[in-house]
Amino acid sequence: MRPADVFLAGLGCWLPAPFEASEAVAAGLYDAAAFAESGLRSVLIAGPESPPDMAVRAARTALSRTPGGAAAIGTVLHGSTFYQGPEMWSPSAYIMRELGISGAGSTEIRNGCNSMLTGVELAAGLLPHQPASRPDILLTTADNFNSPLFNRWDSGPMGVIAADAASSVVISPTAGFARVDAVVSRVYPEFEAMARGDEPLYPPTGSAGRRIDTVERAEQFNGRVREVGGVSIADGIAKACSETVLAALGEAGLDGCDLRWVLVPNGDEATTRNCAMDPLGLDVSRSQWEFGCGIGHASASDQFIALDHLLRTGQLDAGDHVLLFGGAPGWSAVAVVLTMCEPPSWT
Repeated sequence: MRPADVFLAGLGCWLPAPFEASEAVAAGLYDAAAFAESGLRSVLIAGPESPPDMAVRAARTALSRTPGGAAAIGTVLHGSTFYQGPEMWSPSAYIMRELGISGAGSTEIRNGCNSMLTGVELAAGLLPHQPASRPDILLTTADNFNSPLFNRWDSGPMGVIAADAASSVVISPTAGFARVDAVVSRVYPEFEAMARGDEPLYPPTGSAGRRIDTVERAEQFNGRVREVGGVSIADGIAKACSETVLAALGEAGLDGCDLRWVLVPNGDEATTRNCAMDPLGLDVSRSQWEFGCGIGHASASDQFIALDHLLRTGQLDAGDHVLLFGGAPGWSAVAVVLTMCEPPSWT
């Protein structure tokens, strides 16, 4: 999709304090060999804050950086990966109430770590249909992985260590600090069971009191399925990611060499290279991999935390092209191409 007149007008993040990875090793929480290989320095860990409250904090920052603020929001899209609060309850409605947004629509996006990028795609489609009095769309996401059902220090393959954070973006049809030039999303259902393993579909894991072990699920899948389409699982996923990335660049009429930065989920360096940087012909230094080693994998917020960091540290100029890419077990891949407009005043 190559949308017209879709801009990122506001951006806000809420980040808890980092916890040193070396301290996790000393406490027996994090495997020493994995620590040595990963390059991970620290992981953001929140206390008892609820994800919707974290999202509200990020959204208040994003809204304060837009001319219309909360009064201009016609739709709220809230994305998440982990538990948000009571079952059979609407976190997006709670976020609206806390922000004082009324007379607007809302929904929750459950697309795992791609929820915010999927939100950009959905917002691009919804934007032309917003009321004139409320033309903007608010995207929020937040996750807190503190749970007895989940071990963040052994939370996934590819060097993934789950981190807590929230981010928010205001999407506008008129102006902003970045223009959305292309969005491509694809799902590769042949890898669906990689995130399911041998788990029964019912009753749900949490309600049955079972631990959520994503590493074990991936190992169960890998033990049954050695190849998909004649290639190894790792090569198949890398191919799926590269196809999506290159398709988005094609939609935007760009080549890899045109990109100033590539923002991807925070994981290990090898995955960053194989799934994004090598297909683009770019060195890993053009990503924010090293910055992410001090964050951990903050679910759907990774790319927007990195974007906020680049803006605040003056590493983006007008005309720069930035690729935001995400891959989530299931297997979904989403790529968004941005062109920077004028640097925002809040930087």
